[in-house]
Amino acid sequence: MSEPAKLGRREQNKRQTRRRLLDAARHLFAERGAVGTTIEDIADLAGVSRATVFNYFPSKNDLLAALLVSHMDALSVLIDDLLAQELTTAERIVGVFSDFAQETRKIPGYLRALTGELEKDLATIEISTERTTGFENELLRLLAPGVERGEVRTDYPLPFLAQMIGAVYLSSVRRWRQNPDHDVTETFDRAARYAADTLAPRERRAAGSGRYP
Repeated sequence: MSEPAKLGRREQNKRQTRRRLLDAARHLFAERGAVGTTIEDIADLAGVSRATVFNYFPSKNDLLAALLVSHMDALSVLIDDLLAQELTTAERIVGVFSDFAQETRKIPGYLRALTGELEKDLATIEISTERTTGFENELLRLLAPGVERGEVRTDYPLPFLAQMIGAVYLSSVRRWRQNPDHDVTETFDRAARYAADTLAPRERRAAGSGRYP
């Protein structure tokens, strides 16, 4: 068999191992939290050695960063999908917010643990700035088409509006994480509608036509 084919199998095996490690981390973080999960726990659940985990992720922080990247990649795909559909800007905003509520039900407890750990990174300006900017750039991409369609107000710069929508989103995540009894679907639906309303031009808000139906 040719060398390229061998390299292909090797790369495929590496990707499968990495995926198993991330899946194991998700399940364990959901059950025990990030603090209560050790590298040994992740290795055991993934069926690999402790040394193998460190080959892919030198520390638990590296593993958490990889999980965040996977979520940012998923957000980018979601926004691509929303932009491809015949939706209003308000409906697209609601789509982003409701996606988080749906994700919380896939592995209960996982996103609560992950977002709690990410909150700690706010003290590290370099890390928090990069992550926040990446998130706001995705929102900016979502809002931009709405300007030409008259669905987004122009009395504020578009990057500022994306920043404000991101602030509403992240504040909603924080409130949900702090209150285990919070109804995440209701919370994010209300937050999305508020965010969508504030984006609409003044004349649309006055007429009520900027509201999500």
